[in-house]
Amino acid sequence: MKKLYFLLSVLFFANLNAQVKFDSYEFGALDFENVKIEMPLNAEKINSDYTATITDKLFLAAQSGKNRLFSSVKNENEYKEFLSFWKPILENNGFKVISTEYKDDFAAISYDSPEGLAIRNFWADEMNYNAKDENEIGKLKDELISALDKNNMKTIAALRINNEIFRPTFVLYYITKKNETQEKEIRLRQLKKGEDIDFELLENSVIIVKKDSSFSLVYIGRELGFVSKLARDLDSANDKLANYKKFLVENNKEFIESKIIKLKEPLTVGDDVYNYLLNIYFFQ
Repeated sequence: MKKLYFLLSVLFFANLNAQVKFDSYEFGALDFENVKIEMPLNAEKINSDYTATITDKLFLAAQSGKNRLFSSVKNENEYKEFLSFWKPILENNGFKVISTEYKDDFAAISYDSPEGLAIRNFWADEMNYNAKDENEIGKLKDELISALDKNNMKTIAALRINNEIFRPTFVLYYITKKNETQEKEIRLRQLKKGEDIDFELLENSVIIVKKDSSFSLVYIGRELGFVSKLARDLDSANDKLANYKKFLVENNKEFIESKIIKLKEPLTVGDDVYNYLLNIYFFQ
């Protein structure tokens, strides 16, 4: 936990931007099936009230654990400031603080919710925006908060982060229904694997909040997985799809949809010549 600041910078500065050109495709064999996402809160409980602040203090930007908020602090004064900032937010939003912890530069607040709710966070740093334009950053923040509100996930805090570790960004804290498996929680998430995303294949499985770029999707739902595989021909592509579906079943993951893409130009790797790209989407 002492290295939280460093880990944060590594996590949010990853740069994945590989792309493959294509000019035709085939959809996978399975038909779309409408998936209804059960939202965590009732609509009447939603309002636009949340704590907003601008800070360069990264220790205030808590990480969200299963039943607690935690951060790395340098001393007891930072720990006390962390508590004084987050305890009122928790209590004002119906959470009961059951314990606090300060040990070895680690600060934490554990909470309980009789309704089985939890606090989760979303960093905007990996999204596509002009970090020099405060108006654009503000509009993006409002857009995400609006999407959370419309889907019955109350925002409780928005921290505008001005720190040299990050380009200007913000982090949102919101309420969702807790799940024993974090991958299955309904959360505000980002899919960004470095390749163009087939947005149309995901429209019936998650709530699309923003098509951030051709290779970045911000959405509400369970955690998405995405893999691409090269294939010599259509038969090879279909064989790889069948094998990966089997792998997903064996690992308790849920297949969503697939797409077979004809490459604009063949790709040669050693002695192998690939003519197709297979994209596979699934829930983790």
